[in-house]
Amino acid sequence: MKLDHVEGAVLVGGTSSRMGRDKARVEWNGSPLVKRVVDVLASCVSRVRLVTRRDAEPPLDLPCIEDIRSERAPIVGVQAALSACETSAVLIAACDLPEINPRFVLALLALVPVQGGFDIVAPLGPNGHEPLLAAYRPRLLPEIERRIEAGELSLQSLLREVNTFGIPEAVLRELDPELRSLRNVNRPEDLEA
Repeated sequence: MKLDHVEGAVLVGGTSSRMGRDKARVEWNGSPLVKRVVDVLASCVSRVRLVTRRDAEPPLDLPCIEDIRSERAPIVGVQAALSACETSAVLIAACDLPEINPRFVLALLALVPVQGGFDIVAPLGPNGHEPLLAAYRPRLLPEIERRIEAGELSLQSLLREVNTFGIPEAVLRELDPELRSLRNVNRPEDLEA
């Protein structure tokens, strides 16, 4: 089932400094990491685009949103995705979530219209809110732009300070007992594990 009131955006504009090479292109079960994330989002929403740096070659042949800012932080990718958003929300996903579960994503998205008063709907895992697999409302754009201009680049801080609905860990574990959907691959040893 695809939802047409939310679109997807996969962030591929990071520097991948901990991985030592472009994470989006790292092979996972025979295809680039980003392809797995795109495929899952594409099964859940009507449109998925990549958010890339202006100078980057996209890792897949998909429509792209360029982040044009010089700051290198995920909040800049979120800002670019929200600037181009044509629906009531955009599901932001990092490119390095190879074990993302479509049921997990659909459950998160199902809460977006129900939790219409919230700016962000995000999983609330053992380490707090997960900002890189969360639905953001376009109305957040002015606040995000203000924060970027002020050098406040923390997405965790944003989620704590705006109206965020955190999906409780117990609910998440019913769909994904080990919360594998939230495990990202930052380093070569994460890939090996």
